[in-house]
Amino acid sequence: MEQTEITPLPQEYFNQVQIADDLFYDKKFEEALNIYLDLRKQINENYPNDMGLLSNCIANCYYNMNDYDKAIPYYETTIKYLPQFAEVWSMLGFLYFKKDIEKSINYYIKGMDLKPTADNYMTVCMQSIKLHQFSQKDLKEMFEKYVNALRPTLMKGKQAYTYNPKDYDKNKKLKIGYLSSDFYCHAMMSFILPIIENHDFENYDIVFYGTNEKKDFVTERIKNFNGENADISKMDNAQIADKIHEDKVDILVDISGYTNKKAIWSLLYKPAPVIIQYLGYLGTFGMKEVDYIITDEITIPKDVAPYYTEKPLYLNSQMNKFMFQTDNIYQAPIVPLPYDKNGYITFGSYNCRSKLNSYTISLWSKALNAVPNSKMLMFRTNFEEHDRKRLIKQFGENGVSADRIMFETKLPQLHVNCYSMSDVAFDPSPFSGLTITIEQAFMGLPTLTMPGETISSKGTARVNMALGLYDYIAANEEDFVQKAINIANNIDKLRYDRINLRKILRDSYLFNDYKAFSQEFEKAYKRAWTEFCDKN
Repeated sequence: MEQTEITPLPQEYFNQVQIADDLFYDKKFEEALNIYLDLRKQINENYPNDMGLLSNCIANCYYNMNDYDKAIPYYETTIKYLPQFAEVWSMLGFLYFKKDIEKSINYYIKGMDLKPTADNYMTVCMQSIKLHQFSQKDLKEMFEKYVNALRPTLMKGKQAYTYNPKDYDKNKKLKIGYLSSDFYCHAMMSFILPIIENHDFENYDIVFYGTNEKKDFVTERIKNFNGENADISKMDNAQIADKIHEDKVDILVDISGYTNKKAIWSLLYKPAPVIIQYLGYLGTFGMKEVDYIITDEITIPKDVAPYYTEKPLYLNSQMNKFMFQTDNIYQAPIVPLPYDKNGYITFGSYNCRSKLNSYTISLWSKALNAVPNSKMLMFRTNFEEHDRKRLIKQFGENGVSADRIMFETKLPQLHVNCYSMSDVAFDPSPFSGLTITIEQAFMGLPTLTMPGETISSKGTARVNMALGLYDYIAANEEDFVQKAINIANNIDKLRYDRINLRKILRDSYLFNDYKAFSQEFEKAYKRAWTEFCDKN
């Protein structure tokens, strides 16, 4: 078969490209766009490289003109013709982030496979644990692959510290360092204060390494402990590692994980003989330098433990307690169920919008369809018009009409009062609530959850177990729907929960025996230290 000869593009074509490029770099995006669009009409499939490059130029113009919806199809055309263009895959990940989180992550992953970057990796880490498509095994393998690819670039030739267990005393007074970006009034401190406030400061040396310049009353509260406070907010990762190593920290506990862009990569330098992660990031780090993850056997069963890069360091109790950082929250009144006024069940969603993936909406829709006349309240202060349209569309595709979906964005003066707007809360899957679940219970609002395999899916289940709310823990989708039906059909039980959950919560494991809990951590640290010293 005779091949068709491809006519070379004329010089004038390339002259026009140069003119458009110059206009683009002068930030005259609309003028450049008109030329690119005209040039695009002059070529066809016979010029795949030019088709891809022009599509990218057009997309860049729309992007810089803040017209993201028009930019997306041209970026997608770019990767059709130039599939090795890593930056465009990542750009599509960014642009789809608020539109379709599943598609966004798939684009980010493709970009990472072509050209891994630290920023894109952290996005993948933060968002993939919110999606149902990844098993814990998938997450471990993916994170390890990317960390291994990024390590040489991030360490910039600097070697990690090494340690010989024979040089250390098994019975020495341990120096524990806590590394965090959250030593202020941050949700994480509600879980950390019970531990650090009750440490045995006589028998342990404690150092708090803060990477955030933000300071408030919680920061001052921590300063009043008998530990040492080290402000490392102006240091880079290598300097942070050097500081921790020079301080001769024995055990470094990272309590921020991939939420801490400032210091997470300092762990690659192995700044302490033993490194432990706890709660700040609900997943595996994928870093061989991190030795342990503090947990319990409910959250990471032993058969799932191999799918974490870190070795589980099991507590003999549940893995978290909680304390409110301010007293004004106790002034929030308990109010009657919305059902008693409305005559229908109001299910509620209060978690961040990035947790509201298509699987979660599908699951909740099944429950809504099974409970006649029920409605869904979607509460989040940062809900925008595109969020509402996306959610209404997704619920509609699952048989739930728009008139059954309510949105609220106005935060009451005392924020916990927002939970009084619902009769029952629904938990997203697979990224469960934790702080929000506790606050909901404090306001008499129980949460129906369906825990899965990952650590990020277990938060609400742990809270419900601590409160004896086993009827609010579903084993699977069918059980979730049936439990929603049962809950909706037992208004007297909901009224009981509304009145009594606050006292049940305050009397529970979660709010009591902080000293004993801190001692559990100290015992775990000693076990980890002994294991290190016993290594050959």
